[in-house]
Parts: sequence; structure tokens; C-alpha cells
Amino acid sequence: MYTSRHRHALAGGLKILNPLQLYYAAGDRSLKKAVRDVEDLLKRIREHAEAAHDDVTEGAEEAGLLAAMPEVAALTEAQEVPPYVLTVNDRMLDDVRLTLKRLRRLNDAGAERYKALMFSVVQGIQIVTEACLDTEGASGLAVDIRSYLMDDSRYHAWKTLLGHYARKGAHQEAAEAFLRFMTALRQGAASSTPVRDTPTVEEDSVSRAPRPPEIPEILDEATLPMIEKAARQEAKNLLSLIQTDGSPSSVTAWQFELVRRQSHPHLREDAQRMLQIFLKQERAELQKICETKMIPCRTWDQILYLLGAKDGSQLQERVEEGRLTLEEIVVLEKAFLQTFAKLDSLGSIYGHGEGARVMLELHTPQIRSETLVLLRRCYHSEHARLDRTTETLDSEETPQRHEVARLIQHYVIQRHDPPHVDL
Repeated sequence: MYTSRHRHALAGGLKILNPLQLYYAAGDRSLKKAVRDVEDLLKRIREHAEAAHDDVTEGAEEAGLLAAMPEVAALTEAQEVPPYVLTVNDRMLDDVRLTLKRLRRLNDAGAERYKALMFSVVQGIQIVTEACLDTEGASGLAVDIRSYLMDDSRYHAWKTLLGHYARKGAHQEAAEAFLRFMTALRQGAASSTPVRDTPTVEEDSVSRAPRPPEIPEILDEATLPMIEKAARQEAKNLLSLIQTDGSPSSVTAWQFELVRRQSHPHLREDAQRMLQIFLKQERAELQKICETKMIPCRTWDQILYLLGAKDGSQLQERVEEGRLTLEEIVVLEKAFLQTFAKLDSLGSIYGHGEGARVMLELHTPQIRSETLVLLRRCYHSEHARLDRTTETLDSEETPQRHEVARLIQHYVIQRHDPPHVDL
């Protein structure tokens, strides 16, 4: 029977299970879980703060962390590098990245303080490295940051993480600075100029795409001319990149932002429509300038850049989710098919001479292999769209002999292995 004793017990239980208490307890658990891998580093930060600030009382953990906060500002002015920065090794830097990744979706005051501390560590590493490169002296860092960043998996993991932080929030400047620093180190020319004074240039094989209102969020009569104009300019930018054999490291082009928006359901439809128009206009401009229907990209990385993909895995993910536009499939088909072109025809892209032949031998097999894998996956995930694209491309380029349709049918749909690239 339900008695007053039961009522008192229930009331006590409800008091214990106060929703606000549960909320704050859950938040505290999330924060502790996010920073668990950097506990040793946080301990060193606290010890340094206690030594540097007499007003920190024993056992005041929050005060200890807050006491280190002025050092974050000092680091941005390149005035002081706390000694705990020197003790960060490769594995600890991995843990700092993982902690920042976990903290990214936490926005309370405690999480922001931990984010600031983690960014103070990477800023300190940057400052020490740049100073030592200027003087050609030894850094004393436990991490060989140049060797660390030459590891592709670590480099791309940091690049992806910092790209997120560079888009919004309180740590944009620190994230952008380290992105530029990473790029410069990979290129063998870390700048000694304070990063806050340099122009804001995005790095990603991945980094931050232009922000609104630079790129409109909807497609209408007012924004269509803007998209077409940007596509024509991007065609010139791509050709400049190709002609100088530059590495497509900058991802400030519109296509990267239009691809990024497709991860948000409320932006996806307009982003896809804009990307379709953008690529179609850019392809038309490339044909006009180059006076050929061939895609002028010489390397697989340049094709990824044209499609706004940070890397092959991102493009593959979009294929498997059925998110490619018709124009993206056109680019993949054309890039695949032109690997079958005669050497003289490819000369319009690669040039002539021994250097051009080396480029052909190096890059054409990779382009054929990568595009074939993606086209086969595309046929599996959205065969109707692939069939439609093939039919359109066939009628544009080989309406008499239907070579486009026959090659796609043979190698993509029937999955025959193509011959080795014979140059």
C-alpha cells in the first residue's frame, strides 16, 4: 500500500535527482572525460602556475588553471614560453589534439578555459620553433615538430581539427595561425613574422572556406551572376596553379565551401544546385581558355581541388552517400576517359619533352585508378545518375561512335580491368 513513508522516500529521491543537478553533473563528467588524456600536462601547468603566482592556494584546482590564463595572452605577444611547453613530446601532442577534438562540442566556461590552455601549448611550440629557425639554433623542444608534421596522418588530423576551430569561436586566430605555421613547415619555410600580422590565408588540404556573405546561401536570380563570375575566376586560378605545378593546398575556393555545406541538411539542396552551376560554368571557361574539351588537371590532387574535396576519402564518402552532382560525375568520367587518349592529345595538358613524359608516367596511372574506383562506387550507389551523365557526355563528345558510352559500359559497369597506361 502507498503510505506516507513511501511519499517521503519518493520526495527524497526526486530531490536527489534534481534535473539541474543531473545536467551539471553530466557536463562535469563530459569535461573530465574530454581532458583525461592530458592530465599529466594539466598537472605541469598547475605546478607552473602555483610557482609563478603566490595567490594560488593549495587544493584550489580551478584557481590553479585560471592562474595560468594570463600566459595565454603572453604567448600571443611572443613574450614568454612556459617551461611545460618544452616537455610536450609527440604522443602528448597527439593527446592535445584529441582533447581539443573532444572539447570542440563543449561550450561551457570550463571547456573554454581548457581549450585556451591547449592552444597555449601549440602556440608555445610554434613560437619556440620559429625563433629557433630564425637563429638556426636548437629548440630544446621534446617534440621534433618538423618531423612530427611530416607524418601525413598526424598532419591531416591536425589540419581537419584546426579547420573546424578556424571557422568560428574564440580560438579562430590561434587555429588559423597554427594552420599557416604547419603549412610553412611542410614547405620548409616557416615564417618568423608574428602570425597575427600576416594576411588571413586558409591552409586544409584543409582549412576554412570563405565566409558568408562572400558566398550566398541561396540560389536565385540575384545570386546566379555572382556564382558564374566566381566560377570563371576560379577557372583562371586553377590554370595558374596547374601551369606553375603548384600544390593545391589552398581551399579558399568556393567549391570547398559548397561541399562543406552539404553536410548540413538545411543548406544541402541549395549548395548542390550552386555547385552544379559553379562547376558547369568553370568547365565551360576552362574549355574556352584552353581550346580543348579535356580537363586540364595534370595530377589527382588537382582533380580533387577542382571538385572541392580535401582528400580522396572525403570524395569517396560523398559518392557512397549519393551526394555527387551531375557535373562532379562529368569531371570524374572525363578525367578517367582522357587517360585513354593518345600521347599527342595529352601533350596539350602535360606539354612535350622528357619532363612531360615523366609527369605522364607518374600521374596518369593514378588518375585512371582513382577515378575508376569512384565511378564504380558511383554506379553502385546511384547508377541512374551515372547513366544519365554518361548519356549526356556521350552525346556531347562522341555522338557518332559512342565511345564514351562503350568505355564506361566496359570498364565501369561490366568492371573489366583497364590495360596498363602505355606511354
